[in-house]
Amino acid sequence: MSRRVRNERKRWDVVVAEDNDDHALLIQMALERAAGIPVDVRRARNGEEAVKLLDESPPDLLLLDLKMPGMAGHEVLERVKGDAELRKIPVAVLTSSDRDEDVARSYGLGGNHFITKPGSPGELEQKLRALLKNLSELSSIRRGSEGLPATAVTAMDPGSMAFRTIIRWVAMAAILVLLFLFAVLSGAIF
Repeated sequence: MSRRVRNERKRWDVVVAEDNDDHALLIQMALERAAGIPVDVRRARNGEEAVKLLDESPPDLLLLDLKMPGMAGHEVLERVKGDAELRKIPVAVLTSSDRDEDVARSYGLGGNHFITKPGSPGELEQKLRALLKNLSELSSIRRGSEGLPATAVTAMDPGSMAFRTIIRWVAMAAILVLLFLFAVLSGAIF
């Protein structure tokens, strides 16, 4: 069984909004490997360029970095999802951030998918393969940028930021309890 995306599509048209040249090249290479068919990548180095490319010709997908000079990713997302014509473009945020606030804001502004940039090209390829495989479902979601409140932010897997935060709080609480017990048993308190 092929690990590539099976699709009736002959080629993908993707706008990559990424200011870092090295990241953009890695994303393009991973997209091409994940898709298994030709991928036309149009690159925007900032938010203004991204919006211009989208206005010129809507792509099949926008991969959007949050941290760009000028118009940042969330501003681009708000503009895209606030436009009746551009709203139909699936937007996958692809960023180095794993902050719950960024995830929540991205979905609240109408983003369709959120990917934290992984540490290896192979992982990036896997994530993009899964994204392309599910792109038809994402395309049918036509949310706008009405500032929707986010509900579920991050899955509670051991790698998620929320999970690590909870573990830290539990560990700190356990340390405080142990310190209190030590103080009581040693006679320092009571």
